[in-house]
Amino acid sequence: MVAAIALLSGCGTSAGDFVSRSGSGFVRDGQPFRFVGFNYFDAAASDIYSCAPQARLSDDDLTALLRTAHDTAGATVLRFWAYQPYTDGGRDFTGIDRVLTAAKKADMLVIPVLEDGPGYCTTGETGMSKAEYMDDQWYTTGYREKFGSARLSYRDYAKVLTEHYADDPTILAWMMVNEAETSRRVDGDRTALLPFAQDVASVIRSVDTHHLLTLGTQSNGAPGTSGPDFAALYGDPSSDFAEVHDWAYYGADDQALPGSQDGRLPDPASGQCQQRSARIACSFAIAQQARQAPRGGRGRHQGDRRRRPHAPRRAGSAPRPTPTSRRAQTATSSGT
Repeated sequence: MVAAIALLSGCGTSAGDFVSRSGSGFVRDGQPFRFVGFNYFDAAASDIYSCAPQARLSDDDLTALLRTAHDTAGATVLRFWAYQPYTDGGRDFTGIDRVLTAAKKADMLVIPVLEDGPGYCTTGETGMSKAEYMDDQWYTTGYREKFGSARLSYRDYAKVLTEHYADDPTILAWMMVNEAETSRRVDGDRTALLPFAQDVASVIRSVDTHHLLTLGTQSNGAPGTSGPDFAALYGDPSSDFAEVHDWAYYGADDQALPGSQDGRLPDPASGQCQQRSARIACSFAIAQQARQAPRGGRGRHQGDRRRRPHAPRRAGSAPRPTPTSRRAQTATSSGT
């Protein structure tokens, strides 16, 4: 399940067909915008690249899938990968274009994701997370360099892709990374993801002033994104809304809201929520507290509930899947 709640308040800056923020809500065409989200990671597969070729859909089948999700489950937003392999390093946008065409036919918007934190469907060694790159330095220096077989650095690619689609209202928002996480700390004992997000946001907003933007995290105990780090990341203007994932790798498949008690959110000032390994219930509690505050930065909170089987294991962890085991799933978002 995906559930959206306001994180921090702010003023909407876009109008017309583009989704913007107004106070603590999403707005489109001057009206409150609430959506149902649908994940299909390999939607942009084409002759250029497919991460799961055995499950690749034709243009017609992709359109049919989105129409079914829209008509039967009420899906209005598709989230998908837009990593460098899908565009030949920003030189061929055929795969992205076909997703936008299908989304328009199905009356849906999209959230393209620019890079993969866990290390699948991208330019590095398959399954090598960004946190494992050069002693966890990808989010400090690595993103400014070419990664693996990449034609461009992540930073340059983010600019090329977002500039290319800056005027397309089919895009609801850009997501910088799928499941960003790091144990790297920087000046002032801050998570390294904060200056990373600030820098990337400045690059994207220099060429695209229309679309919303978010970092993209699990925030369910993942390092660098939970508890006080969650508050710092999504209390910063670099993100317009927040994303969390509720699944077994950091959470629990047998508990609806890890860290809660009988469905009740913990006190955001409690000891458990001040831990950097705080569970997803603390992320919601922090978001709720910020939403009720009279002043603050920007943002909304989006959660993602997914079950992912057949994963390679890390020591002491629940399974983490390869993308080929991830299935297109529907999820509901709400917010006021």
